Amino acid sequence: MLLMALCAVSCQTASLNAVFDHTLLNGEPLPDSEQYFDEAVSRIPTRITQSQDLDYLRAFGLLAVYSLQRGSHDDLHRYLGLYHALVAQHGFHDESRWPKDLAIIDVDDRRRLFWCMYRLEVHSACVLGHIVRMPESQVSVLYPRIFPTMEPERQAWTAGWDYITDLFRLLEYAIFSLRGCKNRKAVLAVFCDRPSPATLLDGLARLKASKPRILEDPDRDFQSNRCKYMAVQITCTETLVNIMALLYCQAPAREIMEITKTLIEKMEAAPLIMFKVAGSQIVHQLLGVGHMLHNASRHEHGQHRAEAERLIAFLGDLVKNLELDIPSAAEAGERLQRLAETI
Repeated sequence: MLLMALCAVSCQTASLNAVFDHTLLNGEPLPDSEQYFDEAVSRIPTRITQSQDLDYLRAFGLLAVYSLQRGSHDDLHRYLGLYHALVAQHGFHDESRWPKDLAIIDVDDRRRLFWCMYRLEVHSACVLGHIVRMPESQVSVLYPRIFPTMEPERQAWTAGWDYITDLFRLLEYAIFSLRGCKNRKAVLAVFCDRPSPATLLDGLARLKASKPRILEDPDRDFQSNRCKYMAVQITCTETLVNIMALLYCQAPAREIMEITKTLIEKMEAAPLIMFKVAGSQIVHQLLGVGHMLHNASRHEHGQHRAEAERLIAFLGDLVKNLELDIPSAAEAGERLQRLAETI
């Protein structure tokens, strides 16, 4: 099942030319990724035995990624649900419940898998509006280690991966702050207080201030494609957290407009291949920024509506231009254009 799920994601990626080395695509025609997906799904057992093997967790994670990329939200929830069921069954969210005889490399593999799936869960919750089913406050899993013996480029990539994960953990609290239950019983409300408006922005400022120095200018020393791609991811995720925090603080709409302008400038400068590799995730994030701009346009008696309309329309054009390369971009671009028209 794991091999078929991996083949499905690989074929889907290759069919979109979302690879840095195009020589990998030379040769025989690509198989249909749906065939691999169907084969993987057919091998899901009715009952999964008590086992600490990661293959099922990895397979469900890949099937969830595949479903998100093709825009099948029903399947996304199905495979995320199966993943979370196994996490609960085996205590995967708590390192103290892992087997004691794991090698260091196996521990780091588990950590990386756990936080990859956490990021997928928070991303999905942010763009689709569902609950976060694995809150980070209940997690006891560390990040994969960075060893001094690693090559500098790999150290930079790992540090960037950790930083993006921190941003997603902060994004979870931004989601909670904006969507938290407003009709909770008084006796329980004291245990679920949302952070003060300034807390999120302070948290983001501290996170940026503590960003590893090796990430401050990744283009200067590290020219690998994955480090450049990581820089694009950092830009998008920082912007998403920043705008959500500003909305929660009811900050002036002008601040949100300026942050969006900076994001658009950086996205325009990014090579097309970075969008291809990011796929639907970056499209969802840009769509999310558009929706938040739409909300911000109502602040201050709507005096910034014209600017918000212009920026959302620009985001719509940016996303629409990706429709030949990212399947979800066509619909997202149309939604942004409709959003601009309703301001």
